[in-house]
Amino acid sequence: MNTTQRSESMNAFFDYFVDSTTTLQEFVMRYEKTVDSRYSKEKKENFESRYKSRILKLGSKMEHHGASVYTKNIFNIFQHELIKNSQFTRQKVKKTGSCYEYKVSSCFDTRDNFLVHLDLDSRAGNCSCCLFEFQGILCRHLLAIFHFKDIVEIPSQYILRRWTKEANKGCEIYKNGPSHEVDDEKSAALRSLHVCRLVNRLSHFAEKSEKIYKVIVGDLDQIYQKVSMMEAQAIGIIEKDCGSSQQLMSEVLSEAVESQSHYISLTTNIGDPHISQTKGRRNGSQKSQSGRFKSSLEIALTHTTVKRWSCQICGGYGHNKRSCKGMQNSTNMLSHNVE
Repeated sequence: MNTTQRSESMNAFFDYFVDSTTTLQEFVMRYEKTVDSRYSKEKKENFESRYKSRILKLGSKMEHHGASVYTKNIFNIFQHELIKNSQFTRQKVKKTGSCYEYKVSSCFDTRDNFLVHLDLDSRAGNCSCCLFEFQGILCRHLLAIFHFKDIVEIPSQYILRRWTKEANKGCEIYKNGPSHEVDDEKSAALRSLHVCRLVNRLSHFAEKSEKIYKVIVGDLDQIYQKVSMMEAQAIGIIEKDCGSSQQLMSEVLSEAVESQSHYISLTTNIGDPHISQTKGRRNGSQKSQSGRFKSSLEIALTHTTVKRWSCQICGGYGHNKRSCKGMQNSTNMLSHNVE
């Protein structure tokens, strides 16, 4: 996935429940509901990937292998590439030991031809179409060479964990931890990273049920108290043979519990932030309906009274000299006198 696709997918996700009028409190509430719906959808997809059988169109061993490791959506893409590999011809370009180079061409599309490099000993290869580098799925060109060289299963280096059924079971943890041969500064960073990975794996189990969550939190509290005592002993606050060690130990633990309860006691009700003055025009009476600033002439006209036009003949309102009844009467009298 490239940067543009990732950005557009994130925008589409947030546009579903956020707009320009959403407050911070509404955002938090809607975000929680959206995340819950995502988890529900993920569980449904996991169930279908693990317990529903796939429709195999070829019946080959590689297709069986892909159905056993890939999720439903990824297997559909892989199956499409696997079916298409039978439409290609291969032409050997060169050979160097166990390394081969083939030109793979389509029988129906003259533009669909790429170079494939394959090391038969390590079963590692690459194609100039770069589909695996872009999507993490083997392309039809490389699969055609695998079929020609009797490679009947997907090599392990081409099975990305994020496309497998076990992708959401937490990250892999190095059991031995960081090596102690590095310097102290790097070793401290590696230890911190190792602990973060362990806690991240526990957080995956915490979302399963409330019972598991309480067990994890309880054990973490005990571990926190234990390491607080060890740290206090290391810096000389607590001494084993000192009579006041229990009192000092309780003080350290009480400080740790207070600092921890300070964060736990925070309420989840989040109000709207304070609205500060920003740049731009304010909402006032000097703005027109279209939202633009009024000119001085427009402002002057709005504050003056509307002038009523009067008739030039009789001085009345509501008509002019052409429609004035007095003018019509005088004209009729003049014509009568002439007659």
